[in-house]
Amino acid sequence: FRALEAFVIALLLIIFVCFGVQIALAAPPIAAVLGGFIPRAQVVTDPRALYLAIGIIGATVMPHNLYLHSSIVQTRAYPRTDAGRKSALRWAVTDSTVALMFALFINASILILAAAVFHAQGRTDVQEIEQAHALLAPMLGVGLASTLFAVALLASGVN
Repeated sequence: FRALEAFVIALLLIIFVCFGVQIALAAPPIAAVLGGFIPRAQVVTDPRALYLAIGIIGATVMPHNLYLHSSIVQTRAYPRTDAGRKSALRWAVTDSTVALMFALFINASILILAAAVFHAQGRTDVQEIEQAHALLAPMLGVGLASTLFAVALLASGVN
């Protein structure tokens, strides 16, 4: 499973780097980005906002990922003592936490990129992934942007 873990981490890093470069190109206002992480009352008062928030949480938590991590931990060799079980549990929690943090940063990157590129320029009509791909390069002014988006999606699909 070590090779599988390394492969998944490599894919996550590719996704993270691709979106990170695109966000750097978009240069969103840092205060607005950080402010986006603060929950608002609108989430519970507006059904559309609640629906969106639940979707974001579901995409970040990814139950299949938690299942994969628990399965990998079960196959690890550890002493069948109380101390060994505590150590294995600690590693399982660390593993899942790191995976969830990667997912959080990647999902946040997608939202930040969309807000900085599309929403900021009034393109709230982007609904299909093909539209996003086609619009990224011209809107960011860098041909590489669409390629980075495609590479990130490919790595995400393989992951």
